Amino acid sequence: MTAALAGRYLGPARRGRFARAGLAAAAATVLTLTGCSAARTEAASGTDVFNAAIVQNYTTPPDPDINYDGPGLNLIQNTYEGLVKYQDGSETAKIVPSLASSWKVSKDGLTYTFTLRDGVTFHDGTPLTSEAVAVAVERRASVDGGPAYMTADVAKVATPDKHTAVLTLKARNSAFLDYLASPFGLKLISPTVLKKNAGKDHAQTWLTTHDAGTGPYELTSANTGSRYELTAYKDYWADKPKFSTVNLEISQNASAAQLELQRGGIDAILGNLNKSAFESYAGGKSVSTSTFPNMTTQMIYVNPESKAFTTAAQRERLFSGIDTKSILSAAMGSLEEPTSQLFPKGMLDASADDQGVTYDDTALAAIARSAPAKGRTIRVGYAASSADGKAVAEELASRMNSDGLKSEAVAYAAGTIYKLTDDLDAAPDLAVFGVFPDAGHPDSWGRIIYTPKGGLDLFGAEADGLEDKLDKALTTTGTSAYTAVARSVIDSRYWYSIGSLNTTLLTVPGITGTREAQNLLEYNALHFAALGRS
Repeated sequence: MTAALAGRYLGPARRGRFARAGLAAAAATVLTLTGCSAARTEAASGTDVFNAAIVQNYTTPPDPDINYDGPGLNLIQNTYEGLVKYQDGSETAKIVPSLASSWKVSKDGLTYTFTLRDGVTFHDGTPLTSEAVAVAVERRASVDGGPAYMTADVAKVATPDKHTAVLTLKARNSAFLDYLASPFGLKLISPTVLKKNAGKDHAQTWLTTHDAGTGPYELTSANTGSRYELTAYKDYWADKPKFSTVNLEISQNASAAQLELQRGGIDAILGNLNKSAFESYAGGKSVSTSTFPNMTTQMIYVNPESKAFTTAAQRERLFSGIDTKSILSAAMGSLEEPTSQLFPKGMLDASADDQGVTYDDTALAAIARSAPAKGRTIRVGYAASSADGKAVAEELASRMNSDGLKSEAVAYAAGTIYKLTDDLDAAPDLAVFGVFPDAGHPDSWGRIIYTPKGGLDLFGAEADGLEDKLDKALTTTGTSAYTAVARSVIDSRYWYSIGSLNTTLLTVPGITGTREAQNLLEYNALHFAALGRS
């Protein structure tokens, strides 16, 4: 199995198995957000309309079998639902019921039996039955988009009655339930709508501007890459949304969006905000600020062909010379928390993947005097579209220069940073990069980051025997087998996790339910049904 992750800052540049999800960053649609629409003005006055700006590029169709972008979760997670999900508002990745009210797993770990809720309808009015589960698994395989790997191990789907779906796997997979709970996991789509609008592409064209889910909102207008409208579904099976309409505008002009928020023309900003922009609102009266924990983790990658760091001992000395707490405080402030764990915080017990790095304020100077690094310029790469990567890379390079280790921060275009393995001799010595896992299971992190086939092993570095350890761990219950995985990666010293990034949110005062509307596995996304206005 191969997972895929997205950078906090890269939006549509996700990397899946075989990079199938349209991964090159698309040209941005920049909205100035200068003229308030009537809907925005009314929303600021206390009506049931909610207007938000997403400060991040998004041009992928809102099709749950195609979307593999972080920003797109604002559409997918509000219009579609899966069998299970991760609990909203929780700081741990707890799997809870969604369209399945209960489930059980066979002793051999191959058969998953789900009992579906009664009284659920799709947005076209047709009832939810077990047929939809079989259709959803088949469609995901046929469309074969980035998230397809999550159900690739399903051998068959049985539907003994309208409210029971039985999924049988080809082989034991301890991550399977997590993949179903993933924000990018299997979503149920109306079989009636899929059949009616099938066309020649399994209804992909139709689902570019429509939805056919069971979620609290319907997609009622879509101007791809620019503006989307969601309308509350009147027959939703769970608690009804307080906002009848949600308008989402896509913008890469953070300053204009912030000005519009201060004016009350929009209700919220989701997406990339740098430290100074976010913290400038702290304690103010016109804008409310909040952060929420997230599994997004920022790392330092080491190029295995770097002439300055050729051995694990040299790389370990490098890591010990990086004052992560001080660097992150200066570059990121409240937007990032330092971590000592290799995997995202909370994925494994802290004792299982502690990286064992102790800060040594003499280490960088010693490296500067050593033969491998002497006279060289250490290049620290980062994605050009990343405010976070830029801030940390520049701060790191500055600290290295202060200790006599000549360094420079170098920006790489989103497409280029995924192709560093094409010419490792020309690639930077280090790269600062942030990613989040598809699911809360360690396989979804370990395989994508630390194996050359994974998609986000930026320099193609390898830890001896890692894939065998991952394969073995996937057949076991619990996460104890991943201690050996973590140890292999840590011993190689090619990767160093430095911080856990927080989701940031700016709203006008009086917006309620923001914590309940956020999810540990979703970056810069809101579940709008949890929101209200006081």
